[in-house]
Amino acid sequence: MPATGPPTILFEVFWTQQKRKRLIAAALEGVDLPPEDYPFYVTIGADGPLTPTTLAEILDLPLSTVTFRVKRLERRGHAERIDNPADGRSFLLRLTPNGRGLLNKARPRFRRYAEAVEARLGGQKTIALRESLIELRQAIDEELAVSPSAPAARSSSPASARRRAG
Repeated sequence: MPATGPPTILFEVFWTQQKRKRLIAAALEGVDLPPEDYPFYVTIGADGPLTPTTLAEILDLPLSTVTFRVKRLERRGHAERIDNPADGRSFLLRLTPNGRGLLNKARPRFRRYAEAVEARLGGQKTIALRESLIELRQAIDEELAVSPSAPAARSSSPASARRRAG
């Protein structure tokens, strides 16, 4: 197979994502919270109650994936559906006291890891990387917008992301 050049930035992001998954798993070791569900606890805990559609938009995931994953939180007794006062046809999701307690246990553990990584990078490098990642997401959104076969692009940086921050 012929060489195609150095890895693309998107492959670098893939490798980084794999490392991020391992970091979350290490941070949550001993906590009864599957690492793949951690973003749901954080988002619902920080921004909730939320409709499933809003949660899907924030996490940039298909609604079917969000519904499947939220059911796991509900089965564990960590999330619950409540009436949506703005729309009687839908519902809101919020963490139960048990779910909030688990998040309160998990979040500081993850933050220690995340802040240690940022300290290794230094403040200026962390800011520059954050800005570059926002630009990368925007460039991907723009490419998806012009690609006839790509799914619709979603927002690159939800306003609430600053509040959640893992």
